[in-house]
Amino acid sequence: MTQLKRYIREGRMGPPMTYKTGAVVETYPKPMLVLEFDRGGLDIVKQPIIECEASTVAILPLCKKAQSELPPITAIDFSKIARKDLSLDYSKSDSTPIILFADVLNCIIQNGCPWKTVVVDPVTGLTNAVIGHIGAVQPKAMDDARRWAHMAGEKVQQTIAVVQGLPCHTVFIMHSTEDKNELTQEIKTLPMIPSALRERIQGLFSQFFYQVLEKGNPPKPYVLTQPEAFVKAIGARYPNNLPAKCGATFQEIYGSEDKI
Repeated sequence: MTQLKRYIREGRMGPPMTYKTGAVVETYPKPMLVLEFDRGGLDIVKQPIIECEASTVAILPLCKKAQSELPPITAIDFSKIARKDLSLDYSKSDSTPIILFADVLNCIIQNGCPWKTVVVDPVTGLTNAVIGHIGAVQPKAMDDARRWAHMAGEKVQQTIAVVQGLPCHTVFIMHSTEDKNELTQEIKTLPMIPSALRERIQGLFSQFFYQVLEKGNPPKPYVLTQPEAFVKAIGARYPNNLPAKCGATFQEIYGSEDKI
């Protein structure tokens, strides 16, 4: 019998400009593959990044390399694939980004995942790509927000499960928003996802954190690991001894790689 390998299955949300991408991409185990949906989202990262084309032809050779042969950070920027002209035709949707994302992901599943960490950044951009595909293949669904939002939420949930099936650490970064219940006046801080998935997405992860910046010069990022005020349903199955307020880097949360 072999000992079960434990991988991080982390979700991290927070307002924009709180150094979520920087904290994860700069400090989590390498080699790392970043599947990026935010134009300029990796600009904050100070370490060198090798960009890979969003195609199976480009990713296939990397799938077959040893970890020692890979660059520390490889990124595929799906935001660059979206159409660059401004169309006022609301009947036309751009399905290309999510189609290529699925092709790349399936290529990795079928041919090997040599990376120690795979990051999807952000879930907001992934969701928008899914909605673009819905508009292209089922345009009538766009007539009812309840229908397309449900379809998008289900596909994002499926995508999270598939990525988490890779034999590596996985991190999903997402923007947060505040939602107010007009009947109860309750305010919740939730991931920016246009479906009921935003209420239950935390349960898809072994670690789910909320990141903010602490004022200072320079400001310091930290994550909340326990519910606080309007931020609910956050925490970690492991490590189980985290302080309520913890530094945002891999070392501050998990320690060394061999402790996971």
